[in-house]
Amino acid sequence: MVVTPTVKYGMSELIPRRTMLLGLAASSLPLLMSVSGQAGSLFTGQTPDRITDKFSPVNPSSVQLQGFLGARCLNNERARLLTKDESDLLGGFQQRPGKQAWVGEHAGKWLQAATLAWAFTKDAELKVKLDRVAGALLATQQPDGYLGTYADGAHWVMGKEQSWDVWVHKYDLLGLLTYAQFTGNQAALEAARKIGDLLLKTFGPGGQSGSLDLNERSTHVGMASGSVLEPLVLLYRATGEAKYLEFARFCAEHWEEANGPKLISALTNRTSVKNTANGKAYEMLSCLVGLCELYRATGDPKFLTPVVNAWQDVATNQLLITGSGSSREHWTDGKQFLSAAKDDIAETCVTVTWIQLTGQLLRLTGDARYADELEKTYYNHLAAAQRPDGAAWSYFTALDGKKPYKTEQNCCTSSGPRGWALLPSFVYMTDADGVVVNLFTPSTVALNVKDATIVVKQETAYPREGRVAITVTVPKPMKFALRVRVPSWSHVTGFKTQPNTYWLLRQTWSGTQTITLDFALPVRQLVGEGVNGGRLALVRGPVVLTADQQFNSDWPLAALALNPGQAHTLKPVANLRDADGAPVYETEAVLAQEVNGHRAGERVPLRLTPFAAAGTNGSEYQIWFARAQNLSAASDSQ
Repeated sequence: MVVTPTVKYGMSELIPRRTMLLGLAASSLPLLMSVSGQAGSLFTGQTPDRITDKFSPVNPSSVQLQGFLGARCLNNERARLLTKDESDLLGGFQQRPGKQAWVGEHAGKWLQAATLAWAFTKDAELKVKLDRVAGALLATQQPDGYLGTYADGAHWVMGKEQSWDVWVHKYDLLGLLTYAQFTGNQAALEAARKIGDLLLKTFGPGGQSGSLDLNERSTHVGMASGSVLEPLVLLYRATGEAKYLEFARFCAEHWEEANGPKLISALTNRTSVKNTANGKAYEMLSCLVGLCELYRATGDPKFLTPVVNAWQDVATNQLLITGSGSSREHWTDGKQFLSAAKDDIAETCVTVTWIQLTGQLLRLTGDARYADELEKTYYNHLAAAQRPDGAAWSYFTALDGKKPYKTEQNCCTSSGPRGWALLPSFVYMTDADGVVVNLFTPSTVALNVKDATIVVKQETAYPREGRVAITVTVPKPMKFALRVRVPSWSHVTGFKTQPNTYWLLRQTWSGTQTITLDFALPVRQLVGEGVNGGRLALVRGPVVLTADQQFNSDWPLAALALNPGQAHTLKPVANLRDADGAPVYETEAVLAQEVNGHRAGERVPLRLTPFAAAGTNGSEYQIWFARAQNLSAASDSQ
């Protein structure tokens, strides 16, 4: 049986082809990973939430990824997490005080990322290291629950270098709770409980003896310490102890005190993120992630409204076309869209926390625009910040310049791996009605749908090609829905599904059935705003294209211009590959000035790679091009 309704996406047809292969049992499709079903949250316990997610992320253990995204995830594990120097992670705890005020954050970040990566790959070597690092960290916890890197007598201090103690304990909690969830380690959960109790005793409400002010014992107007909100809710969820949820609510409401960041009131009133608190992007996004968890646990909409407003402000006024933002770690004035290396743009910590926040809102709302933004960030800014081999990261990643990859430990080389470790939980999700496909990549997932295990497989060369074949295998006839995201850059004709929504197929499934979707991938010109006002960039599908000097050696990149409105066709250059092994493409540009005897206005070849692969050998690269005003006509007459 073949059913072929035809719709159009962009310039080519999208043809869902539903093919039933009779006699092929579900068990004939091998499961390459053990299946443990979905994870309604990355931290699950016995405590029900007041708000049920529209979409539930899958357990990374049930997913196998290949292609570009899969390779980047595996390189992240093998070249970064598995090789991480353990003394860098543990030294500040084992010999207090640590060499930096915030040095303790790295252990928790690594534990969270390494645990999720191990759940995804089941790498035995990583598990041994994971257990060793967790055990060594737990051995440094003091009897009262303190697990920071400050010397005795200097815990929670104030002064010129205000305390990062609560910030470090936040990452302790995130790492330990993730490790406890996926390994079942009760010692890690007990250590997290002791941290929660210590924080409650030290900073909690009710005028307890010796209680300190959480806003004061922190940098960035209380946002650094206030971001402990997220793991406090997760601790409540894991233990069922209401005191942790009450403390989490207190922390959020305490932001509204005179010395606090006032995130709830300011963002509810649609104050720009730039003018909220001190505009520090990473810490603010971290607090907003916590508000999502608090909303999920309490059902109180006052905790969600400021998050949605802030997300929209960032997406409209701060977000670069590559899916990240910030300059010198802060939000900028609206619509500046800085892109140069001198502006220290798009801190990797901001990129990863933007992914976390966007993933939270995708789960809570089921709105396709959040999945669309996740795709943009993963394929572009997160991938560009990571060296393709996975061993090094850029702290800041300019759109035009060079990539300053580093291997030494800093906040961004610790944050970046968390972004890739989260990816397997986003590709597929489930809802009350069935299966959701958010991202396109060759992959296999096993899901628990209506009390049965089904297998979904994608075969695709996306984003190089638009064809995506989705095969569903069920153990018995079952009725459920399949939702597939329609990207925002798709133009739909003759079908009611609009871009930035989900294409829906609800039916009774039997045996193994395949649906093939064919997305057009036209090259689009984007017109710059802010500092790049009037300049042009090229994007194909979700991928921002980049001119890398190593592939364009005949002229300086600054001499290349584009004709506005020009239709671009990309042709692979024979025997030329980028750092990810993908073809280097060629199209046409115009010289904006005379170069080596070539006249201004002359048409010249332009070679392009994805932003993710540009500049990996230290070469200059460029996303934004000058507009070739009136030059094409001059060229035609010559």
